[in-house]
Amino acid sequence: MKLAVLFVLGLLPSLLASDPSEFDWVRQRVEELQPTGKEKRFDEIGWAGDIRDATRLAKEHRRPVFLFTHDGRMNIGRC
Repeated sequence: MKLAVLFVLGLLPSLLASDPSEFDWVRQRVEELQPTGKEKRFDEIGWAGDIRDATRLAKEHRRPVFLFTHDGRMNIGRC
């Protein structure tokens, strides 16, 4: 652990003094890896915080309620 801290502290001054344009490739790569609109369709779902809100919204908009339950981690794709 001490070695890692010393390593980071040793690199910190050189990173702070470096030219910001040197990291443009990182910014570009991050932009390339961002999800597309098609990949973010999941975000368009009108999620409700609980079943009471879902029921109320369903009645207001005359739409069905889809009850999704999950035990685990959604972000890694395993149920």
